[in-house]
Amino acid sequence: KGEFGRIFFEWQVPEYTMHERSNAWYIVMAIIGIALVIYSIFTANFLFALIIILATFIVYLRVYYTPKDLICQITEDGIIIGNQFFGYEMLQNFYIIYYPPAIKKLFFRRKGLNLTDISVPLDKMNPVIIRKQLLDYLNEDLEKEHQSMADLIEMLFKL
Repeated sequence: KGEFGRIFFEWQVPEYTMHERSNAWYIVMAIIGIALVIYSIFTANFLFALIIILATFIVYLRVYYTPKDLICQITEDGIIIGNQFFGYEMLQNFYIIYYPPAIKKLFFRRKGLNLTDISVPLDKMNPVIIRKQLLDYLNEDLEKEHQSMADLIEMLFKL
């Protein structure tokens, strides 16, 4: 029994997904980035240029630093991802997108205004057993069958 009640499940996930990228990917993204910065300068949209430069810098940092392993726990009182705790009272529902081997994720929808869903890779965890345990604490969103647009863009463009 931990600080947040009994631990039902525990596994490790990387802080973010490391994608395999070819040299062609870097060349295409550099061309797109430079074109967007030039466009933003011509349209006097300097904030957009700054955002593009910052995004490029973040992608660069993600390439050269390996992600930390975060411990994910499902407990009696909520979920823990790394050092963040989300009590069940902060969560609206959950859903699982499971199309192995490409997609194996557990999502939690937070209560509140347009907050992004919490995405947790399931790795080798059994989604059926996790689902059964979570149903004691949260409702399942059975209508969600696909990842969010942000997750799809991240996977498609290897961001």
